[in-house]
Amino acid sequence: MNDAEAQLAARLAEDLERVLGAGILVEDLEIVGDGPVTIHVACLVDGQAREIHADGESAIDAMADVIRLAAELRLNAAFWQIVGPT
Repeated sequence: MNDAEAQLAARLAEDLERVLGAGILVEDLEIVGDGPVTIHVACLVDGQAREIHADGESAIDAMADVIRLAAELRLNAAFWQIVGPT
């Protein structure tokens, strides 16, 4: 991984932390390719492993999809805390 890719991964990790919020831990983040780009994120949500996988024609496209999927993951986790079994 070159310096630009490392900076991109660090920026995406920061963005994911803001979107995912407390209680969700990003365990691994991998960015593969120059175009098309694949991003794979491994998360820990309420003690369970979850994965986010996105493809895009560019890193920006794939990052946008990862952020959207992370928001969905966060919403699902919050919903389950409200209506899930106690």
